[in-house]
Amino acid sequence: MSAIRTDKGRRLLAALAVDVGRPLSHELLAGRLWDEEPPPSAVASLYSHVSRIRRQLRMAGAVESPGSPHDFPTIESRSHTYALRADSHSIDWHRFVDLSKNARRLADTGDDIQARTVLGRAEEIWRGEPLAGLPGSWAQSTRATMADQRLATTLLRIEIDLRLGRFGEVVPELTALREERPTDERVAAHLLVALHGAGRQAEALAVYPAVVRRLHADLGTGPGAALTRLHERMLTGAPLTGPAARTPPGPRPAPVPRGGAVPSPPPGRHMIGRRDDLRRLLGGTEDTVEQGGVVTVSAILGMAGVGKTTLALHAAHLMRHRFPEGYAHLNLGAHVVNQRPLTPPAVATALLRRLGVPAATIPLDSEELFAQCADLLATRRAVVVLDDAATAAQIRPLLPTAPASLVFVTSRRRLAELPGSRPVFLDILPVDDAVALFTSVVGRERADDRGRIVEIVDRCGLLPLAIEIAASRFKARPSWTLAHLAQRLSRKTGRLAEIRHDTESVARAFEMSYRSLPVEQQEAFRLLGVHPGPDIGLHAAAALLGRPVDETDHLLEALLHCHLVQEHTPERYQLHDLLKEYAHVLIRDEGGEEEAGIALRRLLGFTLRAADQADRLLYPRRSRLALPTFHQLPGMETLLYELDLDSNDAAREWLDTEQAGLIALATHARAAGHPEATAWLAHVLAGHLDAQAYWSEAHQLHQAAATYWRSASNDRREARALINLGATLANASRYPAAQEALQRGLTLARAERDDDATAEALSLLGGLLWHQGTLVEALALQEEALQIRRDNGDLWNTARCLANIGIVQRTLGNSTLALSAYKNALPLARQFRDRTFEMRILNNIGDLHLGIGELAAARAEFEQVLAGAKNSMSSFDLAVVKANLAATLTIPDELERAVGLYRQALTVFRSVGGIKHEADALNGLGHVLRTAGRAAEARDQHSTALELARSVGTTREEAAALRGLGLAEAALGDTAAATGHLSASIALAAQVGAADQVDLATEAMAGIQKHMQSDG
Repeated sequence: MSAIRTDKGRRLLAALAVDVGRPLSHELLAGRLWDEEPPPSAVASLYSHVSRIRRQLRMAGAVESPGSPHDFPTIESRSHTYALRADSHSIDWHRFVDLSKNARRLADTGDDIQARTVLGRAEEIWRGEPLAGLPGSWAQSTRATMADQRLATTLLRIEIDLRLGRFGEVVPELTALREERPTDERVAAHLLVALHGAGRQAEALAVYPAVVRRLHADLGTGPGAALTRLHERMLTGAPLTGPAARTPPGPRPAPVPRGGAVPSPPPGRHMIGRRDDLRRLLGGTEDTVEQGGVVTVSAILGMAGVGKTTLALHAAHLMRHRFPEGYAHLNLGAHVVNQRPLTPPAVATALLRRLGVPAATIPLDSEELFAQCADLLATRRAVVVLDDAATAAQIRPLLPTAPASLVFVTSRRRLAELPGSRPVFLDILPVDDAVALFTSVVGRERADDRGRIVEIVDRCGLLPLAIEIAASRFKARPSWTLAHLAQRLSRKTGRLAEIRHDTESVARAFEMSYRSLPVEQQEAFRLLGVHPGPDIGLHAAAALLGRPVDETDHLLEALLHCHLVQEHTPERYQLHDLLKEYAHVLIRDEGGEEEAGIALRRLLGFTLRAADQADRLLYPRRSRLALPTFHQLPGMETLLYELDLDSNDAAREWLDTEQAGLIALATHARAAGHPEATAWLAHVLAGHLDAQAYWSEAHQLHQAAATYWRSASNDRREARALINLGATLANASRYPAAQEALQRGLTLARAERDDDATAEALSLLGGLLWHQGTLVEALALQEEALQIRRDNGDLWNTARCLANIGIVQRTLGNSTLALSAYKNALPLARQFRDRTFEMRILNNIGDLHLGIGELAAARAEFEQVLAGAKNSMSSFDLAVVKANLAATLTIPDELERAVGLYRQALTVFRSVGGIKHEADALNGLGHVLRTAGRAAEARDQHSTALELARSVGTTREEAAALRGLGLAEAALGDTAAATGHLSASIALAAQVGAADQVDLATEAMAGIQKHMQSDG
C-alpha cells in the first residue's frame, strides 16, 4: 500500500483486501472509510478512490508481471458493489489465517511436529502492527480482531510446545502474555502447566492465587472451573490434564449435542441478505473459534419487526457444527401479551433445563443457580439464543466472564450494561434485499414486476416483518395483482391496517413495544408523530412536548433505548415511517387530536421565533416586517436561550440542519389550519431560501403566503410576499411570472406608502429587465430605487442599488460608469462588514475587466474572491465566480482546469434551476472547447445554450450563443452557417442595446470575412 498516499485510499484497499473476493456494497465501504458517517458525496469519492487504486494496481502488474498482467489483482464492480479479485495467498492476513487453520487440523489428527512447523511459517508472516497507521474505527476494530486471531494462534503453538515437553522454552513468552492479559484464564492455565513441567513448583503454585485476586479486583468474579480443577490436580500431585493435554491420536468421536436439537431458522421467517450484519454479529467467530478463541456475547438490537430473531437463529444455525455440545432458544418475554418478562432466576432455570441439566440437580438458591449456569456456559461449547430480553439485568447474572458457549441476545432495548457484549444494531433492509425477501415469499411466478415490488417494499418501510406479512397476504390472495397490492398500501391512511395476515400485523408488534412504556414516554412517542419533518432536534422536540430540554432529553433517550426512535446524528431524532403512522393512529384512536393540536402550536411558536432570530443574525439588513407578538408559551424564552443562536455560524448551522423540517412544517401547518403561521414562516425564511438557492421550496411558500394575505385583505403583507415570490421566480429564470408578481407587489407597496418595499420591488424589477435585455428601462428602475434609498438614509441598500447600476452600465458598454458605481458600493459593503456583498462586488469588478478584455485583472479578482469567500458565499454564488474564472484561463494550457470549473458550475446551476446561468456557463464551455480546437463539441454546447436562453427569454445569453455557434461553424468550415448565426447575434444584441455583445459579434464577423477574402 506504500504507493497509495491518501488515508482513504489505503483504508479502501485494506477493506477490500480483508474481504478479498467478496463483493462489498458501496454503503459498507463508505462506512469503513468515513466511520459510519459518510458525507453525501461518499459514493462519488469512493469511485474516485477506486479508479486511482485500479490504475496503481495495473502499473504494479505491468512491473511485476509484464507478460501476464491479467494475473495481477484488480477491483471488479457490479450492482453497487466492489470486490478485490486476487489470490488470497498474496495477502498476508489470509495466508496467516489459512496456515493457522491447517496447523489446527494437523494438531487435531495428532501430527504435532508438522503442525508446529506450519505455525512457525504463519508467525513469520506477522511483521509489526497490522494495518499500521490507518486511522478510523473500522481499522481499529479490525486490528483488534487480527490481534485476537494472532493470540489464538500463539496459544495453539504453545499448547503444542507443552505437549512436546518444551516447558522451559515457553515460560518467558507466557510470562509476558500474562502481563498483558492478567485476567485471561487460558494464558494462566498454560503458564501453570509450563512452570510445573519445568520444575518451578513454587512459581506454578503462585499463578492461581494471583489470577483469583485480579479477577476479583477487576471483574468482581472468580476463576472458571477449568482453571480451578487444574490447580487442584497440581496440589494433589495428580497428572495435569489442562489445556495442553489431549487424547491420543485417532478418530475423534463426534460430540453428542445436549439439551436440544440443532437450531434451524424459524418456520415462516426468511433470512435474505443481512450478510454485513451477520459478519458483524459473528465478528470473526468462524475463524477464532477454530483456533480456540473465546467467543463473547453478541447483542442484536433493533426496533420491532426488523428481523432480530431471524438473524439470531440463522447465525445459530450456521454455527451449529462449531458449538456441538448443546443448543437452547429461550423467549425471555419482554413483549409477550399479558405476561411479565421472565425473572433472572427463571431464565437461568429454563436455560439449564434446555441444556440437559437434570431438574433434581438445579439449585433453588439464586446465587447457586447463577453460578451453575455461568459455569456451564464457561465450559460447554453450546449455542444459546436469549430472545426478546427486557433489560441487561435479566440475563447479566447468568453469564460467565469468558463463555465457551456462543450466546446471542436479542432486544428492542439497548443493552449498554451488558458486559463483554458486542452490539449489532439492525436497520431496515436495503432495497435489493427487500425485493428478494418479498420474492422468496410469493414465488418468482407472481413476482414479475420489479418496479411494483420496489413500490410495495418501500410502502412497507423496508421493514422485514412488514414485507413478509404483506407478501404472505398477497400469496394467499391469488386474484390480487402487484398493482392492486401497491394501490392498497399507497392509501394516505390505513396503511398499517393493510400490513396484516392471519393473526400477524405490524401494528400488533408496535403495540407491544408501546404498551410497555410508562405514561410519559407513551405521550412523548405519540407527540413526536406530530412533527412532519424527516427528523427533529432536541430543542424543537422540547417545544413539541412542552417540557424542559433536560426532561425531553431523558424521554428521547428512553425511547431510543426501546428503538422506538432513531438517532442517526447527535441529538437528531426520527421515527421510522411506519412507527410515525402508528403514532398518528394512536392520536386518532385515543382521542388525542386536541393534544396534538396544542403540541403543533407550541412547535410553530418556537420555530417562528428561532427562525426569525437566525434570520436577523445572518441577514440583519434584509428588507423584512417585524414578527408579531404571538401568545407566549411557558418556557419559550428559556428554550430559545438554550438553543444558543448567538452567532452567524450557529444561525447558519441551525437553518441548514433544520431546512427540510422547516419546509415540511410550513406545508403541514397550512394543511392543518394554520395558514398565517405558514405565511410568517415564508417571510422569515426568505433570506435563507434565497441565499441557499432553495427556489423550488421558496416558490411554494411565497405563493401560499401571498394567497393568504390577499384573503386576509392585508395589502402591506401581501406586497412583501409578492416581492419575495417575484425574486424567487426571477432566480429560477421564470421571468414572465416574476414580472407579474413584482409589478403587483410594487403597486401594493406604493399604495401602502411602504418605501422599503417599493424600493425593493423597483430594484428586483430592474434586475429582471436586465436579464431580459431591456437595459434602458432596467437602468431607470435601478436609479429610482437608488433615490428612495438615499432619501431614507439607507446606506446598505444604497450600496446594493449602486452595484446593480454597475451591472447594467457594464452591459450597456459604459465601463467607466460601471466601475465608478462598483467603487462607490465597495466601501459601504466593507463598512457594514458584509463579506458576502463585498465578494459579489469584487466578482462584478472582475466581470467588468473580463468584458473589456483585461483577462489578467479579471483573473486576479476572481481568484481573490474564491480565496476569500470561505463560508461567506452560497454554493450558487461560488458557481458564478468559478464560471467567470474559467473564462480567464489560458487555452489550451489550462483547458482541463477550465472545463472542470465549468462542469462544477453547471452542476450547481442545474440543481437549483438557474437556466439563465446554465446557458451562460454552456457558452463559456463552448468557447474554451473551440479555442482548444474541439469545434464540434463547442457547437453542441452553444446549441444547448441557445435553446435554454430562448426558453426563458434571456436575450444576452441568446446573442452570446448565436455568436458562439457562428465561430464554431466557421472553425468547422461552414462559412454560410457562421455568417448567418453572427448576423442574428448582432441584430438581437443591437435590438436590446447590449453594446458589448454587438462589439464581440461584429469583431467575429469581421474576422470571418477577412479570412474569406484571403482565401479568395
